[in-house]
Amino acid sequence: MGGRKRTMAPSDLCDPELVPTHTTVAARSVAAWVQRHYGLAVEHCALIRRGLNDNYALRVAGGARHVARLYTLRPRGPFNVEFETALLAHLQGRGVGVAASVDTAAGSSHVRLQCPEGERALALFHHVDGAVPDALDEFAATGEALARLHAAARDYAGPPSLYPLDGHGMAGRTLAWLRAYPGLDARVLASYESLIDALLDELAAAEPMLTRVLCHGDTHGFNNHVVADDAGGKRAVFFDFDDAGPGFLAYDLGVMPWSYLFRKGLRETEDTLQERWAHYLAGYRAAGGVVTDADLAALPLFIQLRHLWNLGEAVGRLHHWGTSAAPEDWLRKQIEVMAAWQKLDLHPARTDTAAGPPV
Repeated sequence: MGGRKRTMAPSDLCDPELVPTHTTVAARSVAAWVQRHYGLAVEHCALIRRGLNDNYALRVAGGARHVARLYTLRPRGPFNVEFETALLAHLQGRGVGVAASVDTAAGSSHVRLQCPEGERALALFHHVDGAVPDALDEFAATGEALARLHAAARDYAGPPSLYPLDGHGMAGRTLAWLRAYPGLDARVLASYESLIDALLDELAAAEPMLTRVLCHGDTHGFNNHVVADDAGGKRAVFFDFDDAGPGFLAYDLGVMPWSYLFRKGLRETEDTLQERWAHYLAGYRAAGGVVTDADLAALPLFIQLRHLWNLGEAVGRLHHWGTSAAPEDWLRKQIEVMAAWQKLDLHPARTDTAAGPPV
């Protein structure tokens, strides 16, 4: 009766059948890890969002702001962090506006931490002020910054990306994940198999004429901020290079119009998209970026391939995000959506780009 009550250990509470697929780490744990491995006194830490990776906002002693990224176990394979951080250091050294990483106290680009689902990487990046592009001159500034990024990356010679943005990376993996989708209607799967085969044939035919660059890979307008400089001009700074890799200029350019077609849908008029695109392309060219007729003609192809890449990220993470991220009825509709995008007209003849962004 009077014996001491036994305190249960965490192992006593853990069901042996429990298999974790993803841990959302508490902000205080991330703050402690940053303090331990980076030697920074963290005053504030908060989860920004869970997505392809988990990102946390930090403020350290002295007021400096950072973003800590806890890399998620992605179905594509190992972390690409060695390439990403080396590329950022190279671009920063060339004067390109990027959110470069911060080395650990031991001089490493990142640390590896054990989570219940497996080992994950943690890296720390500088915070970027400003906001996502909204005004037309901000889309022009984004295009200019992307052109400078592509030019500066030409002589990058560091660790290679593990994930080139080729046909397999954009669509091949997606098809494999669709085939593993539980209970997917055979007709829907057959439609995707036919579509992906046709798009990859089109890519193979166009490939010899297309411009190759080291792509940012995720230039959808929400991975860069625009800030005003001391002279009142606007400049763009890019961040989140986890999907960077060697690929095609038409892909890196096409991600922005895809983003607004996908995110805004009917809420965005065609004229609004065309205005943004015209300024974006004109800004790219104003900074010395060369876009050929073949690159422009391939934009509808790459907008569809981008959509398949994005769709694949959802169907490849059913264990983490669930089927609601890409339900079967939505998957069925995307075949028609991509068929409509084949007719997109993003030719610069809609505006005069010779004199810079239209006014």
